[in-house]
Amino acid sequence: MNLKARHKEYPEFDVTAQDAIMDAFIEAIIVMDTDGSIERFNEAAENMFGYTAGEAIGQDISILMPDPDRSNHHRYVERYLATREARIIGIGREMTARRKDGTMFPMHLAVGEVGWHGKVSFIGLIRNLTDDKLAEERRLRQHTDMITASRLATMGEMAAAMAHEINQPLAAIANYASAAERLLNAGPENTEDVQGALASVKTQAHRAGEIIRTLRSFVKPQVASLEVQDLKSVVEDIRSLAELDARANNIQLTIDVASGLPEIIADGLQIQQVILNLLRNGIDAMLDCGPDDRRLELHGYISSPEEVRVDVIDRGHGIPQAVRDSLFNPFFTTKTSGMGMGLAISQTIVKSHGGKLGFEDNPGGGTTFYVTLPTKVA
Repeated sequence: MNLKARHKEYPEFDVTAQDAIMDAFIEAIIVMDTDGSIERFNEAAENMFGYTAGEAIGQDISILMPDPDRSNHHRYVERYLATREARIIGIGREMTARRKDGTMFPMHLAVGEVGWHGKVSFIGLIRNLTDDKLAEERRLRQHTDMITASRLATMGEMAAAMAHEINQPLAAIANYASAAERLLNAGPENTEDVQGALASVKTQAHRAGEIIRTLRSFVKPQVASLEVQDLKSVVEDIRSLAELDARANNIQLTIDVASGLPEIIADGLQIQQVILNLLRNGIDAMLDCGPDDRRLELHGYISSPEEVRVDVIDRGHGIPQAVRDSLFNPFFTTKTSGMGMGLAISQTIVKSHGGKLGFEDNPGGGTTFYVTLPTKVA
């Protein structure tokens, strides 16, 4: 029943009563005519926007929003009146609002068409989203901090391997520098040999620098960014980190990602974090295996027209039945060190990408952890 009908049935339901009812709402309520002129402005709207009802009534609704939302709003209403095509009428929308003092805030605006004093008007219900946005920002910051902490924890577990890997080129640099010094002291006829030694110094310095650059790019905090990614490139960018960890633990690592896979929409760094964590777990699973069983494989391929898949295959002792249901729970771990957040965070990352993280038993022993990710065209 519209308000016009109510006036007929309840004559005492006058403007004063309507104002009292509108002022009882904790949400801001604004009524405007088809030209965008404000007709009603309740107390919650006064508190939200800083205008009194006397100041707002008669003004164009555009005083409450900046461009482009102001222009869009008028265009939506005009289109609705001409075609009845709803772009905002009857549909909630997030917009930017502007207070009397010029400050901005996010709002949710729901507009409905009503019969008001025998003519068509539009009533807007407005909710300030500032607290919601702040809560969402806090949640995102906490999520980002948690992911960064997990990356740092992974690097902490690999610290010995990285130190060994960096020490090798540093030791080579020291040896080549000493050789160059001896050659220079022996006489000018050794110029060519000195140049060769210095070239080797340069090569080893680049090698150490590349390791450090890869490490730095992996651990530095970054805002999540979804972009078109090539899975092969994503994996190749962490190959050096994965291989140095495998070498340090006498693990034979095979990485094979098919070329020409469909592109994915992903945060490349987060996917790298998941893959590196699965590789680390695979290495840990085989630390007490014999030399012939210390083989870890990573395969990337298209598993269906809508998704690509990464398998990390170890030859460890498998996952005990008793811990399977808890494997992805936060703070659960079968290791003697670590917080037990790796798989839980990895699952959160994969789910946020619309994918799946799971595991399967290998027929010959060991476990395959897999990640599926939707392709760009899915």
